Formats: sequence, C-alpha cells, structure tokens
Amino acid sequence: MRRVARLLIDDRRVTVSLSAVEKLEAFHGNVTVPRTAVIAVRGVPDGMAELHLGRIGTSIGTGLPGVMMVGTVRSRDGVTFAVCHRHRPAVVLDLSGQRYDRIILTIDNPEEILSRLP
Repeated sequence: MRRVARLLIDDRRVTVSLSAVEKLEAFHGNVTVPRTAVIAVRGVPDGMAELHLGRIGTSIGTGLPGVMMVGTVRSRDGVTFAVCHRHRPAVVLDLSGQRYDRIILTIDNPEEILSRLP
C-alpha cells in the first residue's frame, strides 16, 4: 500500500493525492485546485520549517512536532494544507482564490514539480 502523498498535475488541475493512512491522519480527502490558482511554486529544504509551527492558531489533522503534520493549519500566515514528514525537502504552492492559501508537501522529487508548474 502506498503511504506517501503524490502531487498529480494535468492541464487543468493540481491534486494532492493522499494515501489511505494520510486521509485518516488529515481528517480530509484529496485536495484539488485549478492549475490557474497556483500563483507561485518553490522548493524548500525543510517542509516542516515552512509551517511556522510556533505561530499556529489551530490545526485539524495529525501533528507531532518535528516528525509530521498532515492536515489543515490555520495561522496568521493564512490557511495551509500540509503533508509534511520529518525535515525533508518539500514543494510550497502559493494559491489564489482557494480555500487554502498554500499547500506544503514533502516530496522526493521537488525539481520535477518545479519544472511543471509556474
């Protein structure tokens, strides 16, 4: 069974495809946004550090400091959907006009994603 989220990209949409375990951890299903809603994308060396965990207002999902955060994080920085495992490389998608202001996803191949999105 697949245990890590994948980022699926086509001409019209971007989908965070969660594993069955991650759906339970996040209390959420897959997240899909129009491709046109992605206004910026960048790679970061540490997805967990991008969450600014010290400034969390509320979160819905499963989190263990320094280990994982899977779910929705609301803070003064906005609303983030995160699938972060350990201090691993991640992609950050900044969004416009969506339920989430950004998506953070630890991923094995951030360079591939960066080459496929604006």
